[in-house]
Amino acid sequence: MVPPHIPSDDHRRLKELYRYEVLDTSYEDEFNDVAQLAATICKTPIALISMVDAKRQWFKAKYGIEDNEFSRDISFCGHTITADSSIFEIEDATIDERFIDNPLVTGEPYIRFYAGVPLVNKNGFKVGTISVLDTKPGMLSAEQVFTLQTMAKQVVKLLDQNLLNKQLEHQQIKLQQQMEMQNRILSIIAHDVRNPIGAVKSIIELNARKILSQEDSVELMNMAGKQIDGTVELLNNLVDWGSMQMRGKGFETEKVHMRTLVSNMFKSFEVMASLKSNIMVNLVDEDLFIRSDINAMRFILRNLISNANKFTKEGVITVYAHQEATKIMLSVSDTGVGMTLEMQTKLFDGEHYQSTTGTGNEKGSGLGLILTKDFVQMLGGTIYVESHIDKGTSVYLNFKE
Repeated sequence: MVPPHIPSDDHRRLKELYRYEVLDTSYEDEFNDVAQLAATICKTPIALISMVDAKRQWFKAKYGIEDNEFSRDISFCGHTITADSSIFEIEDATIDERFIDNPLVTGEPYIRFYAGVPLVNKNGFKVGTISVLDTKPGMLSAEQVFTLQTMAKQVVKLLDQNLLNKQLEHQQIKLQQQMEMQNRILSIIAHDVRNPIGAVKSIIELNARKILSQEDSVELMNMAGKQIDGTVELLNNLVDWGSMQMRGKGFETEKVHMRTLVSNMFKSFEVMASLKSNIMVNLVDEDLFIRSDINAMRFILRNLISNANKFTKEGVITVYAHQEATKIMLSVSDTGVGMTLEMQTKLFDGEHYQSTTGTGNEKGSGLGLILTKDFVQMLGGTIYVESHIDKGTSVYLNFKE
């Protein structure tokens, strides 16, 4: 037996195959009908539509056989995708030295005749085959060969259509998510921007009419300042989110030195941290770089550090990052008030988001952490939180190198 030749650039063909996301999917009538039609026209008891993977020949459709796949090293279709001809045909496998002792010839399904046509996609890659098989020797007529080749083109069209449908489905899901996010933001604006501004307006009017005592005036103006701080933070998040959405396709990646980025972020928080007597510690590895969108990373860090400072007083805020194998592990930790398990489960939940007053009565919308999770996921990362009441909170992020 002669195993199929594996070309040195087979990884390129496999990459094209995997792009279809078809392996191990359920059987579909459109493909099964083509397999049955091929068997009928070629007058064979078996017909297959196969995807040739790295180690196997998997059947997307089959007719007249119970198996779901064959090993690539004994497959006839493995030879088909490397053959120079447009059809690979074996009239009698028992007298062909390449197949005479092949397990598929000496045992089930006892192949004698085989004819296969490669499935060549628009990029020129042979991702699989359509083939007909018989338990007795045979040969296709010119009309049958033409029909099998035409069917191969139709199968490729079905694969392309399936891929297009999946892409449209993904786009529809993404569009729906964006619409939900926009509706969520409009709701937040209606409540968390309009209400604080309305309250500040009322305080200013009362103060202008000199209705308030000096003590009440000072107290209310302090409250107004805190309301405005929360509103400014919310607007910053909205502006960042909007600018990301306007980019369209996605982020602009570059090589980012993480320690420098965190150091710069700390500088912007020096005043706010000092007002609460918090210490900020940068434990990012000196030689750590990540290929990412620097604006998105700034957004993520700003929200996590801001949140840590919001719920910490006379404590420590630590950012730690290092590389582990092919992943970048990053964490933002604090020694603040911590959260209950119920609060942790709702922290990044857009449906049940809620704002909690900080240790200095800071106001917020809860939007920052929701968008932070969205940004992390858009960058291909993951985020989760661990927290204990009165002990502090740690937010962990993982990114691919």
